[in-house]
Amino acid sequence: MSIRRDIKDTFFYKELSKDKQKQYFDAKANKFLPAIDNIYYNLFIYGDYNGNSKLEGLFKELEQLKNRVSSEHEPQPFNKNLNLDMGVHSIYKYRLTNSDLYDIFLTDYLPNGDTPRVHVQLNAYGLWTESTEKMLLDSYTEVINIFNPLGCNFSKSIENRIDYAYHTNEIHNPEKIFVENKLVCEMRTTMKRWHKTGRIEREEDRLALKNDYIALGNRKSNNVFIRIYNKGLEVVDKGYKGFFIEHWYQNGLINFYDKYCLDKAYVEKNFDYIHKAKLEFYLENGTDNNTKALIKTLLDDHKVTLEQIKETAKALMPQLTTVMNIEYQTMRKFYYPSDDFIDSLLEAKERENASDILERLYKIIDNRKIFTEYLTSTTLSFRKKGSEEYLSWWARLKNTKQDCLITDKELLRQYSRDLDDRMSKLKFINSLATNAIYNNNLNTNIAEDIETMMASLNENDKQMLYQYSGKKKLKNEKLKNRKKDRLDKITKQSSNIK
Repeated sequence: MSIRRDIKDTFFYKELSKDKQKQYFDAKANKFLPAIDNIYYNLFIYGDYNGNSKLEGLFKELEQLKNRVSSEHEPQPFNKNLNLDMGVHSIYKYRLTNSDLYDIFLTDYLPNGDTPRVHVQLNAYGLWTESTEKMLLDSYTEVINIFNPLGCNFSKSIENRIDYAYHTNEIHNPEKIFVENKLVCEMRTTMKRWHKTGRIEREEDRLALKNDYIALGNRKSNNVFIRIYNKGLEVVDKGYKGFFIEHWYQNGLINFYDKYCLDKAYVEKNFDYIHKAKLEFYLENGTDNNTKALIKTLLDDHKVTLEQIKETAKALMPQLTTVMNIEYQTMRKFYYPSDDFIDSLLEAKERENASDILERLYKIIDNRKIFTEYLTSTTLSFRKKGSEEYLSWWARLKNTKQDCLITDKELLRQYSRDLDDRMSKLKFINSLATNAIYNNNLNTNIAEDIETMMASLNENDKQMLYQYSGKKKLKNEKLKNRKKDRLDKITKQSSNIK
């Protein structure tokens, strides 16, 4: 059992049995989850040129679809797996997307002979829940399906951006680790610029400055950009990538109590909700009836302030595990000086159906330990004051195995669906309550309020009803990959019945 000392000192922990203590608070100490968080790569068509006659029909079709997207405000189907949607990247004005997994950007204009026709972005959801090599092959296969029928072959691929991420529960108090006087003594870096930002909170009679985000370098740099930030805060407040919460729990980065509170806050899209969630956890799992009565009275009082909820939660409940992300964003120019070296590398594994065009990308991915070793030693590292010895937490980061993730893909997808489903229901309830108040229905129940809303639709609302089917279609396209396993099971069951 690995339970933090600060958890053991809390009121709630002490009233629990040993079995419940382990069930709610057991997690892996000093844990790091390494992964590739984003991959952008470019593809060059053999013998390509401006005005390439082979591509005239493709770009005419894309332009028509883009005009339809603009007028109908929803993605337009391009083929079985891809939709054309809004969004551009630099000169690449056509975006074909396989939602959650990857985006394929195309340009109809080449400024020079060194400009690739195709720019592909692999997204975090696919990279974390599937695998890097599967996403590379799937996205490339989709590009081939577009261009091969046109008589176009690809000459090479080249990396554009690769992000190496380390999610960790090691940094429980970033305010102490990343304070300026410690950074000056312990940080070693080749970067020239830095900044940090965070929240200002009130703790009793004083202010507390929370270090939520530190950046080194320039985001627009063509080399390296580094971020160290509170990943739990980002996931909750932005209300996306909720699958990370379950992923952290599967890998022991957070405990059952953390997951409960983060789930609740995620649905609300409000990180401050974790304090209320802590008290709700006590109502469900606490044993002292007087304390439960106190909490219920507090939560039922609509005039209670966030500060009052925070103070009560702090007095009774443990702090949540802080999940930080240490991320190196590497660009094409980071790899450019090593082109000959990369060409000399061997792929670490044999791959069936792998294309030679992706060979360079596979070499980088398979040998990423070489690049992360340089990044975590030279570009940014943390060492003991006056010594070249790494701080213990940084040494653990460097020694983390690259392929050590536990991933239950079906569970992650199911969890992500359920979490977003709860979020949509909460949004519906809030909207319904607003509509009821506008209609002066203060004492009605939910069924009556739904009936009133439907009855109140009139001629002026017909446009909204007309848009409803389109919105369902749009949501289906965005969520199709999260429903995939469920649909596969239904299809399999139907086949078995036949």
